[in-house]
Amino acid sequence: MDPTRCRSAQSPALFSKDPEKVTPVQHYRSFIHCLSILAAAALLSWSGCAGKASQPVPEDDIRSRSDRAFDDLQAQEQGRPAEPDSARTPPPSAPPAPGSTVAEEAVPIDTGGTPAWIDGQSRQFPPGRYLTGVGYGNERPAAEDKARAEIAKIFTSHIDSSNRTYQEIFESRTGGKSRSAESINFEEITRVSTQKVLSGVRIGRVYRDPSASPEYYALAVLDRIQAAEILRSRIVELDRQIEQLLSDSRNQTDKLTRIKLMRSCIEQHALRQAYNAELRIVERSGRGIPPPVNIAEIKTQFAGALLKDFLIALSVQGSRADEVRRALVEALNSKGFSVSEQISSASVLARGRVEIKPIPQSDADWKFVRWSAYFDLVDQNGGAVFGSVHKSGKSGHLTTAQAEDRAVRSIRQSLAAEISEDLSNYILRQSR
Repeated sequence: MDPTRCRSAQSPALFSKDPEKVTPVQHYRSFIHCLSILAAAALLSWSGCAGKASQPVPEDDIRSRSDRAFDDLQAQEQGRPAEPDSARTPPPSAPPAPGSTVAEEAVPIDTGGTPAWIDGQSRQFPPGRYLTGVGYGNERPAAEDKARAEIAKIFTSHIDSSNRTYQEIFESRTGGKSRSAESINFEEITRVSTQKVLSGVRIGRVYRDPSASPEYYALAVLDRIQAAEILRSRIVELDRQIEQLLSDSRNQTDKLTRIKLMRSCIEQHALRQAYNAELRIVERSGRGIPPPVNIAEIKTQFAGALLKDFLIALSVQGSRADEVRRALVEALNSKGFSVSEQISSASVLARGRVEIKPIPQSDADWKFVRWSAYFDLVDQNGGAVFGSVHKSGKSGHLTTAQAEDRAVRSIRQSLAAEISEDLSNYILRQSR
């Protein structure tokens, strides 16, 4: 740089119109003066850029975006169109609390040639460090939401498979699939767990091709290391809660309270396993954190609290009452319930009346009977009736006695299933 080319109106004495008359000292002074001008210009430029720095985005906005991704994924799985952005109800805005913001800078839109990340891997976000998802749409927000949904899809498939283990616990306790299997909201567990990890998803790149349809493409990225740290801390906290719930349930003497604690324990364990499934995804090793309490141990204690410790009494009147009672006791025992001989010591009383009457027939070689059974399920603590079962039918055989025997077997088969289901649903309702 030739210092004689820098001019300053404030220091005319430092320069000469004739370069040959400029002394070395003047050369040095003018060079220093030019440097000071350049430094001041750089400082002003930096200040202007700093004034345009991106503002942090409230955490609620980030969570809302992860919710939209989850909703779009559900719509895709159910075969229905995704809800447009204009129809979504935005969450109520609130000023962010200190430390509750997540800085997410709006990335610039790339144009020109098709970037490699649309059909392959991104060099900027390598798979060893990031999980990525690509979305597209005619508007930028739609493309970004679909990109987040692609990452959400990675997690939900693994979580749904782990939830089946916990659903089977309730199905096996109630003799098969029933309404009680819905007593834990597994969809909510999936939403809560994925919301936590999806809050770390951000948009890394956006590409626009005005001549194409769709016009916008977005690349969503999730930092594996940051996500793993969040998931580990949540798993450790849930492990502490599960051990505390188990300890409290063992020391609890009230049966319904014990069942309530065990139910909460299963819910927390299901959520813990959902987080652990996500951790195995973000960890390059594919490893999670083994649970300190196995679900088999919880299942055993839950079965004891739900069935064996919750005593049921049976009171039957009417035709062949003793035989009907013995048949129902055997059926309920086979489903895991404990039947008490003492009504006063039971938590629930199943009381009913049975009628078996012969049906006159012209055919003397075949005898028929008509039977009916009506049972109420009564909470012994207060006497409230919480369930009723009414069944009727017709049975036939060579003799009236044999027809009545067949009627007793029909009563057992038809009543035991409904009584068991009503009892299980009642117990689980009380434990909420």
